[in-house]
Amino acid sequence: MRFEIPDFSLLTELIPGVTSLKGRVVILHFPTHTVLELLHAEDPLSKTVSPCYEWERINKYGEIDKFTFIVHRYVTDDLTAVFEQAKEWYRNIIDWLDTSDDAFDRFLREWENHSDDLPN
Repeated sequence: MRFEIPDFSLLTELIPGVTSLKGRVVILHFPTHTVLELLHAEDPLSKTVSPCYEWERINKYGEIDKFTFIVHRYVTDDLTAVFEQAKEWYRNIIDWLDTSDDAFDRFLREWENHSDDLPN
């Protein structure tokens, strides 16, 4: 029997107090060992980290949400492809959250309490 692992996964804090991921959206792309973090595009940190990838989506209210992926680690020669795949994967999650107001509200409350110190 073969155990399958999805290409993308959200990382979570396993050992409290070591490195806080509370309120952060940190994504692992297994095939390329890439670690991305999602920021709001207006976050000042997004302008100081390279490489990064800016993208937008139209939310359920018709407003434009702007995001930036920053990269903590990668070993791929095609980071643009990883960014594009991550955008589609995460957009599907947000679209799902849009269908459940309670789930999206909990998600936003958690994200608003994020830490500003990122390990690099």
